[in-house]
Amino acid sequence: MSTSMDIGLGVAGLATALPGLVQIAIQLTEKVSELYKNFRDAAKQIDLQQSTLLIQLIQIEADLYFVKTRSKDFTTPIQESLVDIIRHLVKSYRDVSEVFSFARGPDLKVRPGTWTLKVKSAVKVLMLEIEIWQRRFMELIQLLHCTGFGFREAAPFLAETIHRTLPASRAQILGVNLSKAMDKIRSKSNALLLNSLPVSDKQLFDIPHSRLKVPDASAPRNDFVVEYRRYTRTDDIEYLNSIARYSAEILAAADPCTMHVLCCEGYVHRPDIRQFQTILNFPPGLGSPRTLRDLLSDSDPATEPSLTVRVQLCKQIATAALYIHTASLVHKSIQPKAILLLRKLDSDGPLPREPSKPVKAAPLGIPFLTGFDIYSHPTRQGQPTNKYTMAHDIYSVGVILLEIGLWRSFVVWNGFNNFMIDENVLKGGNAMLRRMKERQPRAGEEFKKLLEGVAAQELPNVMGERFCEVVLKCLGAVEGGLVEAIPRRGQMHTTGTTNEGQTEEKVGLGYIQGVLESFDSIKI
Repeated sequence: MSTSMDIGLGVAGLATALPGLVQIAIQLTEKVSELYKNFRDAAKQIDLQQSTLLIQLIQIEADLYFVKTRSKDFTTPIQESLVDIIRHLVKSYRDVSEVFSFARGPDLKVRPGTWTLKVKSAVKVLMLEIEIWQRRFMELIQLLHCTGFGFREAAPFLAETIHRTLPASRAQILGVNLSKAMDKIRSKSNALLLNSLPVSDKQLFDIPHSRLKVPDASAPRNDFVVEYRRYTRTDDIEYLNSIARYSAEILAAADPCTMHVLCCEGYVHRPDIRQFQTILNFPPGLGSPRTLRDLLSDSDPATEPSLTVRVQLCKQIATAALYIHTASLVHKSIQPKAILLLRKLDSDGPLPREPSKPVKAAPLGIPFLTGFDIYSHPTRQGQPTNKYTMAHDIYSVGVILLEIGLWRSFVVWNGFNNFMIDENVLKGGNAMLRRMKERQPRAGEEFKKLLEGVAAQELPNVMGERFCEVVLKCLGAVEGGLVEAIPRRGQMHTTGTTNEGQTEEKVGLGYIQGVLESFDSIKI
């Protein structure tokens, strides 16, 4: 490598243009890989978990090359966000490199016991930082797809800049998968339309507090749930079928480990009972489904999670809300009954996963968004006239985050689609709900103010000020609270994007910076 690490780190502290900063990060990625590999070969004390670091570094290098070759395609706010996260990555490299230097003596040999004493903890910190980097990088890439950047064709890498084979960037993989899904949607074929479910109706039972069904113990398969969509009118059945098909194709291309949505196996149309039935598969090694609504309604104190687990759960749900917009899916009904938590099945052994995509099963389980109302923003209640946007889903996420933070269900569930407000949590909520059902003006706004008041009064004492700020930002997303969180150092490019796409980009950037990054900074 022609540029030393010291020079690279010095330059990184300057106002470096994105391509130059990316090149520095690439060089440091290679350098850290070399240092770690040499230490691993000398120390021979590296466990399996730590050995995945090299795989992660290779994937990051591929992602950095992608950014370098496509940097001119990004709008100014996206470039600035990339600069911020790459600078953070460079700092992490610097910190771990200093530890590797400490681990060697004057003779350059590895000092005895340094792995346990110093290096192991530093590598663990680096892996956590890398996990945050990878998620933040993919959040920005998802946002680019959401606002019109296809990345359908892989950008060619300059041969002289790459001295070894690298995997495809995850940004390119995402683009290819979504492009294939869209091609299938535009084609006349419909491979996902099935004649019947894998099991009979008699072998399915309801998952409490949801509109999902799961096979019973007698069924030949129990690795999926069935989601039901009922319809009453038949004059627009072609339109309804196109919606079911579109959702199925997009979900079939999903990566559950990254997107926190379940992969679709196919769907069945049952005109005899006026239903579309979608089959959603569990990721390998996961099962025992339970909805978030069911957990929140459980009176057993043993089910109440720690504050750390609550923050992690909120982060995963918030991430899923961004990912579904990548494929132009607006959920329109994000609420606790649509969030399915799956637990790791001990009998199936370790959960299969790619080393670069660690999936950790919390005591509650891993959340997945299903189900493509008090969770709808006031402008969407009654007879809505506004177009449903990403901001409306973010508002719904805010309501869920408030429930998780307080760990109280806002509704008392009395059966299928029959509920009332828990007055012990939201005093006066039932009267507001009745007015909303009667489509009285400003009833929704009153309910929103009630939620904001509860958040401001109770959340700081339970979850802290930062968590409260995140919830209030989500509840104010439609009114522009998240848009204001965007850095104003540059101007939005207008070439190649529509005004609508720019608005979604602003909301998405505000969401990433105002919500997801805030979760990373919360320390319990």
